[in-house]
Amino acid sequence: MDLDSAFRAVADPTRRAILQRLAHGAATTGQLAALFPRISRPAVSQHLKVLREAELIRSAAARRTSAYELAPGPLFEIETWARELAERWTTGPLPRSPGRPAAAATEQRTRP
Repeated sequence: MDLDSAFRAVADPTRRAILQRLAHGAATTGQLAALFPRISRPAVSQHLKVLREAELIRSAAARRTSAYELAPGPLFEIETWARELAERWTTGPLPRSPGRPAAAATEQRTRP
């Protein structure tokens, strides 16, 4: 799994919406395409291809139709990366609180 590929894949709002839908269970291409009436079915298929190549989804065993399901491994890797970054940021040389910009922390430390 390539973390950069996973980040590129989730950067698109349509692909994030597909992932959110698949978090509730497997769905076919047609079911997923129905969620996006303004997007052509071939365009949805292209989004699915990007998600498959990033290993964020996989084919699910289905009857005669091809269904997809979430493959959460890369999502956990993104979560781990983000959590470690946040921990470094909050415990770094200038302690910060979540939601507080670094400039505010620096300004408070340098005031007489």
